[in-house]
Amino acid sequence: MKKRSIFLELYYEFFHCISWPKWKELKDKTILIFFLSIFLSIFLYVIDGIFILIVKILFSL
Repeated sequence: MKKRSIFLELYYEFFHCISWPKWKELKDKTILIFFLSIFLSIFLYVIDGIFILIVKILFSL
């Protein structure tokens, strides 16, 4: 295969075959992922604190 045909195929795939999300959909999903990431980090922080507390109680006996 020639380099030219590879680049033409890449161009065609990139601009004609890929369906890009609309701006509103992209914005909504970004906000959702942002808040889910914040929630997950707080949740894991609390769970980690609980496990640390349990381990401290178990080893202090």
